[in-house]
Amino acid sequence: MNAPDTRRRPRQKRAIQKVESILDAVEALVVVQGSDSITTTQIAEQTGFAVGTIYQYYSNRTDLLMAAHDRMLERMAEGVAEAATRVDPKREDSVEVLIRLYVQTAKSNPGYLSLLKFAHANQSLEHSGANIDAFVGKIISHFITTRAPHVSEAEARISRTIAVNLLSVMTDLVLLEDDPNLQERYLTEMIAHCRFALERTIGRNAE
Repeated sequence: MNAPDTRRRPRQKRAIQKVESILDAVEALVVVQGSDSITTTQIAEQTGFAVGTIYQYYSNRTDLLMAAHDRMLERMAEGVAEAATRVDPKREDSVEVLIRLYVQTAKSNPGYLSLLKFAHANQSLEHSGANIDAFVGKIISHFITTRAPHVSEAEARISRTIAVNLLSVMTDLVLLEDDPNLQERYLTEMIAHCRFALERTIGRNAE
């Protein structure tokens, strides 16, 4: 039987600000030294909080770094979603534009690749898929309903699930690959497979 989770959930403004300060410190340290060597002592020094205060909100270092990763992903999602509104889903290359926008946004955020490597080693596949769904799920749904407005909810959900799972696996390959040629090859394949999955849904709806 697992012990009850006694960590505090920030509800009041002051507690929320503490959590934000802790995660801000993690991001700043990751940019300078990467995620592998960060310690809670360093985070305490950066924030001015006691180490015990940090553990009131995060049970261990892994939970803390995962929270920083997820917060950064959420922030990027907002930016991508806003940019996606300027991409016409009816454009022939709209799938490629959206995926490259997504990848470029992830690559351009300082510290994100280091946190991604940490998350990739410590999170479950289900967690990764949920993150990707949060990142691009609404964009995919918008693409489907715009290109195929009469598609059934079930068909749209299947197509979205396939695209999200492709992205959750292949995005890591793209972002964590050091060889630029292989990175571009993975990206090209990801675009082709996502386009195929989405176009199949649109094609079936047009029949």
